[in-house]
Amino acid sequence: MYIIFGSKKNVYKSIPLDGVEIVEKYNYKFYDEVKLELNIGKVTNKKSKIKVVDCTENNCENFISVKFFGNFKNVESARKEIEALIFYGNLKTNIEKIA
Repeated sequence: MYIIFGSKKNVYKSIPLDGVEIVEKYNYKFYDEVKLELNIGKVTNKKSKIKVVDCTENNCENFISVKFFGNFKNVESARKEIEALIFYGNLKTNIEKIA
């Protein structure tokens, strides 16, 4: 099982916990400005969670079950979902693989 999760600089950071391994990272760009870091993670433990830290508040963390981040059977299907998520007609959007 693979999932997609993201982080937005100075807003929130998503951190995979034990049972989730990041396999690919992308920067989502809107008119050449990075708006979001997207990750594809391989889930090895379906009870695992993603820790989401609010960067605008002190001591504000949430632990969200991986079941809420999609369920893709392979990396390719997760990539296709990312492509679908970033497409906005004629607006200049793209993703850049960073790892």
